[in-house]
Amino acid sequence: MARIRTIKPEFPQSETIGRLSRDARLLFIQLWTVADDSGRARGNSRVLASLLYPYDDDAKALMPAWLDELERAGCIQRYSVDGDTYLEVCNWLKHQKIDRPSASKLPPPSRALASPREPSPPDLGPRTMDLGPRTEDLCSAAGPPTGEGDAPAKQPVDPPWFAEFRAAYPKRSGDPNWRGALRAAHARLAEGHKPDEFVAGARRYAAFVAATGKAGTEFVQQASRFLGPGKSFALPWDPPAKAEPARPLTPDEHRNRGIPMRGAASR
Repeated sequence: MARIRTIKPEFPQSETIGRLSRDARLLFIQLWTVADDSGRARGNSRVLASLLYPYDDDAKALMPAWLDELERAGCIQRYSVDGDTYLEVCNWLKHQKIDRPSASKLPPPSRALASPREPSPPDLGPRTMDLGPRTEDLCSAAGPPTGEGDAPAKQPVDPPWFAEFRAAYPKRSGDPNWRGALRAAHARLAEGHKPDEFVAGARRYAAFVAATGKAGTEFVQQASRFLGPGKSFALPWDPPAKAEPARPLTPDEHRNRGIPMRGAASR
């Protein structure tokens, strides 16, 4: 049963929340409405898509990637008990103040089996996030809790296509904002664009920048803007045409235009 929940004013200012895509942020908030008073909910992605996005036909396909994003950021923990999938909101009491909590009817993560949660379809690559501790963070700073004896979680790395994009992108004077660029890229991927489009666009832009002599200056777009909603990566970026050198006028052209000629030709 859905519940009325609250959102703290500092939620948008949290650095961890700010590194999530907008779709993942919305999902995180909506999960609170289906979580019980212990912060637990059933974690099947298809069920969650039908409950939280009843009017969005693409939600079932996108939901696994959104859940992966939240779990990598330490906002949720997914686990499986007796073949059923569940999730728990990390740091639940930082998000909600429950006056008269009801006992949870769902099993806690401590009862999770050796093979947790439902498998997710292959992703285009994990998001790069700095999960160090912060004052205003509302998610778990170290990611979801691990069981005793588990190996420490590995820091996510950039997907290979993003490394190729960075190598192709023209040098800029100032911060290119690579983290913002990766967030923007994931937003474009959710819209149906492909990584190859970003790399090809970066190469066209690099050629344009070199032809205009702007390489290495502040006039080069930030990478985050290049991959932003304006979709600069999709522009043709044709190098400007070179101006042809001026042709000297013939004596007849000089006379017809009334331009005096210099030198022997004018005599």
